[in-house]
Amino acid sequence: MHRLKNRSLGVALSGAAVGGLVLGGAASASAATRPDGGGAHGWVYTSTNSATGNQVEVFARNSNGTLTLAGTYNASGNGGSANYGQGAVTLSPDRQTLLVVDAGSNQVSDFAVLPNGALRLRNVVASGGTSPTSVAIRGGLAEVLNSAGTANVAGFFATPAGLVPIPGGSQPLSAGASSPEDVAISPGDGHVVVTEKVSDTIDTFAVGRGGALGPAVTSPSDSQLSFAGVFTPTGQLLVADDGANDTSAVSPYRIAPNGVLNATQGAVSDGQTAACWITEGRNGDVFVDNAGSGTISTYQVSFTGQVTFVGNTSAGTGVKPLDNAVSSDGQNLYLVNGNQSQLVEFSVGPNAQLTPVGTQALPAGSEGVAAS
Repeated sequence: MHRLKNRSLGVALSGAAVGGLVLGGAASASAATRPDGGGAHGWVYTSTNSATGNQVEVFARNSNGTLTLAGTYNASGNGGSANYGQGAVTLSPDRQTLLVVDAGSNQVSDFAVLPNGALRLRNVVASGGTSPTSVAIRGGLAEVLNSAGTANVAGFFATPAGLVPIPGGSQPLSAGASSPEDVAISPGDGHVVVTEKVSDTIDTFAVGRGGALGPAVTSPSDSQLSFAGVFTPTGQLLVADDGANDTSAVSPYRIAPNGVLNATQGAVSDGQTAACWITEGRNGDVFVDNAGSGTISTYQVSFTGQVTFVGNTSAGTGVKPLDNAVSSDGQNLYLVNGNQSQLVEFSVGPNAQLTPVGTQALPAGSEGVAAS
């Protein structure tokens, strides 16, 4: 991966000469500390997904886990996606970069995250396909899932000047892929993974020299309707399976050297409906949003990779839980409520116990959430 990072920095020096690269851009507001003068404990980011000009809302995370709106920033593209796949808003692991899909413009906006949580638009790039749904970033590599037309994955160097397309970094999904929902990058950046709900398949792509992608290797999902995935620090892939009524589950996998997925144990059911979005907390905590049941399922992953179902928590009366995110300290969980245009706020206690602490209003149609 050192080779890829060095290459990305080299490309950054000539980034302005790359076709389709738009540098700069001004935000419409600046994030700051909370209005009460207290320092924020972190930041939460969502996308308005507006078809007439996508924006990013920034919230300061208070000590009790509640949120205060701190700023709104133009993404310089249009939203309008109704797909609600996972990863429409993504923070880099070092929390210095925020990537946002602009599905209506077939673009991705790259923001630098400043120390006070404010955003500075670095650049906006063509997504490399149609209707970008999900974006992932790890190290010097970013990958965008384009879900419409000839669905594909497009790779970019993540540089200090913004995203730069990788030569040979784009590959179509497998021929039978249907309803792709999420893209993820494995630890070590060796593979890119795309979950495909309707076809019950998962595609893997080997990352080669200079970030070029190998062709798709397709594996059947271990349970029906694979929606979204997350990697544990040890490289185990956990996939949320939408399933039929009351059969939602999490399926754990390892990627073989040839790209084939091998299940490490059978799918672990939560007894709920429409498990779609999945996120990892600290100490092996994993949280899954069940859109059909209005609940959040908690799992634990042991140091050996064993996945255990812990329990379900109501997301609230009338709540339709969509994308979710856990704060960097593991103390709070935030989910998008698709029914009432809200962020629902939870504290995370011992044994991943969830306690609601409040809600924060969002513009109608908002999608994606990331937290620091």
